[in-house]
Amino acid sequence: MQKFLFLLPIWVHLLAMAGAFGTTITCVFLSRTIPENQDDVVWRIPQMFLGLTFLTGLALVYLRFTSAMNSGTVLGIQFWSIAGCKLALLLLSGALSGIASKKSKAGQASSFLWVGTASMFAVASLLGLSV
Repeated sequence: MQKFLFLLPIWVHLLAMAGAFGTTITCVFLSRTIPENQDDVVWRIPQMFLGLTFLTGLALVYLRFTSAMNSGTVLGIQFWSIAGCKLALLLLSGALSGIASKKSKAGQASSFLWVGTASMFAVASLLGLSV
């Protein structure tokens, strides 16, 4: 049961990262075609996936930390540096996502910001594979 409780946040985190990347790529194409009087729900979906990614990432760090403390081992600097880099990338991609959604609603060109957000999701995903 404990192994299942550890695997569940991993899968939710992976699916949320994939969902955030996919919806961000979708927003790149939608920002070019949809006029400025669009619904806000389209632009909030990547932000919801980003929030889910952030919360499950925090749960994974907590579970890894508590399991290391219970077993008496110390987590290396690699784990903490990658977790910090992923946190910084996710915060920056959240900021870019918010700026891009506001520019899309105003009818301005925002596809570059959406591409930047998607690339930060991709880098954060690749960093997570090395932990």
